[in-house]
Amino acid sequence: MRPQQPVSSGDPLLDFLGPAPEAPPPPVQPPPRRTSGVVAAVPGVSPQAARPQAPAPAPAASPPVQAHVGCRECDKPLTDPFDQAIGTCEDCRNKLQAGPGSAAAAASSSPSSSFELPPLESIDVSGVSSQAPALTLEPRSGSRSNPPRPSSFVSGAQQPAQPPLQMRSSESGMGGVLKGLLVVLLLVGAAGGGAFYFLVLKPQSAQPVDPAKTPGPAPLPAAIQAVVPRWELKYLDLNGSSMERLEEGAKHLAKDQRSAYMEAEEYFQQALLLDPRSDAAIAGYVQAVAFGRGTSIDKATFDEALSLIQAAEERAGRTALMLLAHANLLLCRPNDAQGVEQAKQLAQEALTTGTDLEKGEANLVLGRTYLRTSQGLANQHFDEALRLSPRLQRVQYHRALANESAGSYSLALGALKGRLEKDPEHWDSLVTMARIYLEVGEVEEARKLYETRAKAQPNDVRVLLALAVMRYQVDGNAGGAVRDLRALVKNRQRYPEREVAEVLVHLAAAERMAGNVDGGIKAAEEAVGLVKDLPAAHLQLFLAALGRGDAAKAAQYLPGFQGKIEDTALEKVLEGRLRLAEKNPTKALELFYEAVKQDSRRHDALLLAGIAAAQGGRRDDAFRIFFQALQSDPVRLSPRPVTTLYFLRPGETLTGTAGSILVLQASREDVSAPLYEGLLLFHLGERSGAERQFKAVLDLDPNNAAASSYMALLALQRGDGGKARIFGTRAVAAGRQMPIAHLANGLALAEGKQVEPAKRSLRDALALAPGTLSAEVKLAELELTSNPDTARGRLVKVAGLDPSYLIAKRLLFITDQRG
Repeated sequence: MRPQQPVSSGDPLLDFLGPAPEAPPPPVQPPPRRTSGVVAAVPGVSPQAARPQAPAPAPAASPPVQAHVGCRECDKPLTDPFDQAIGTCEDCRNKLQAGPGSAAAAASSSPSSSFELPPLESIDVSGVSSQAPALTLEPRSGSRSNPPRPSSFVSGAQQPAQPPLQMRSSESGMGGVLKGLLVVLLLVGAAGGGAFYFLVLKPQSAQPVDPAKTPGPAPLPAAIQAVVPRWELKYLDLNGSSMERLEEGAKHLAKDQRSAYMEAEEYFQQALLLDPRSDAAIAGYVQAVAFGRGTSIDKATFDEALSLIQAAEERAGRTALMLLAHANLLLCRPNDAQGVEQAKQLAQEALTTGTDLEKGEANLVLGRTYLRTSQGLANQHFDEALRLSPRLQRVQYHRALANESAGSYSLALGALKGRLEKDPEHWDSLVTMARIYLEVGEVEEARKLYETRAKAQPNDVRVLLALAVMRYQVDGNAGGAVRDLRALVKNRQRYPEREVAEVLVHLAAAERMAGNVDGGIKAAEEAVGLVKDLPAAHLQLFLAALGRGDAAKAAQYLPGFQGKIEDTALEKVLEGRLRLAEKNPTKALELFYEAVKQDSRRHDALLLAGIAAAQGGRRDDAFRIFFQALQSDPVRLSPRPVTTLYFLRPGETLTGTAGSILVLQASREDVSAPLYEGLLLFHLGERSGAERQFKAVLDLDPNNAAASSYMALLALQRGDGGKARIFGTRAVAAGRQMPIAHLANGLALAEGKQVEPAKRSLRDALALAPGTLSAEVKLAELELTSNPDTARGRLVKVAGLDPSYLIAKRLLFITDQRG
């Protein structure tokens, strides 16, 4: 017998929790409820019925309607509240506990079947509102509006009785599970959304909103960042404004003086330090560097200025100011054809955007790009530059250079004199006049220019240095130059460090020329101590080490001048000599070939290439190279300026090579080795040794045209015209297809005043080898009296092809002086 069950309240959960308290607290009067659309929509419930009514005495409890809930296993009616909550009767639960194996088997046989708790709508809750205690308000909750009840929660008297709960099919059970999962997902989503709002959105919205930040200034270009720290060390107490420095720099640029350009550099540096974003300061600095240093600018300064102007162009755009500064810088390398062409393009672009003053400068740049190719175009642009900018003083200086290129030396010298009369301090005009006088053979005129300037300014180290340089590079008086240079070094405290370093470089060169190699090394090392990156000092140390056969030490000094002097072909020759000393003939041969490609005038590079081939065991290749050197113009010397900071003694690139070809002689009857050994000695200036080798060749082969040709040239150098004509005749007879034979014969005949035969022989040489410039010059000399215009044309052609051919310039000067 089961114990007597208590009377059900109609809610299984409430019945399970136990009876209500005996003295429940009085119910709280709920606030008035608003009419809700949801409530109004419920059928059978009017808005008035949904409004709360005044509390009334509780009516007598009527017997509750029993809900017929059945066991989901056996469908037996469940009267116990606990059984109703669980959904199975006690007997079925005991059976399940007693036979777990059978239950598991049943579950495995129907895996898709499931069971659910009875839905709430199937449970009678009609007695809850009357019997359950009214809930009190939560602390701090205040009065709340009750949500409208859905229609399913209307009192049980208004709802039809529900049938007893039956066991659901597997499909309905699965649907209930899916519904439950959907509800759970919705609840989780709602909880996550709420958490996201309170934990993320709300704290962010509570934070103060920052105003929109304006983008900061762009970082400085790397080129500017590289120079600013170094320049700051020069101007530690810098103050004022960038605009003031720009104005001062512009004033100094307008003076067109070497010293003013140096000061302008400093003003523009200061302007850039005060305002690193001033592109005008960069343009002014680059202009000052280009005008003040010209072709003497060192590689480091050139590269630095180039990187600065490129950075300014990228930042400010390709304005006329930037383009012209860039173009003037490129023209500091007049031997760089690619750079000159780029300068021309930049100037043409500036013509389309600049002001009249800038267009005048652009025309000046264009005129300078035509200096070596067309005097007419150069002067045309110079005239236009003066029309647009009449106060552009530099036009006169560059017009003088154009006249010089055309062989109009009187006009060139006259323009330079006029420039010096207006501005006696214009150093470039003075130096250019002196150089022209030296190139045309008027050495004393050049000396007078410097001596006059030295009397006016006795402390000008540039003038005193120029006079000392002339002593050893022009006069060949190395001892006198050493004395003058040492006197300048004693007063070094009067001069800037860089000028003192240049004095020491010339002292090193003069000491080596005088035979005091140790003194030269000491002076060069002292120059490097003052200015570490002075290429000319490294060159002197390189030559001294190479002369002593110390290849390892020479290699240490090579990077100091490599790529830093204007003559790139000379650099290749010097590096090739180093590779020969290092027993690397293959690399040396490549370098000598490159030198010849860059400058066909370099006979020394051809001879050295043959020596390198011979040392590499390529005897046949060596003789082919020597034969090519044999056919080249023997009178045309290797190019070298009249005065230079990068001084080498004549023939110094071939020093130490004597005897290197003679060892190739296969037998006593082999004439090739002594013939080419004589050629090497001829270019080394060792006349007696060369003559001995050529005689040995003629003893073995009397009809050797090449040996006879060089014997004629050696006789002319000795002043023995008779012997020269004898050998010249033998040379032509033995080698009618050899240009050098006709050249030697023509020169010998000209020395004997046999003009017409000499002309015929020289024309024959030109017909066989049009590049034989010495034949062109001698033919022009013979035609000066009979056909001056033709002669002048020949000389201008030669001077244009080879500006270092001083014989042609001398004849042009004489012709120009005659009018």
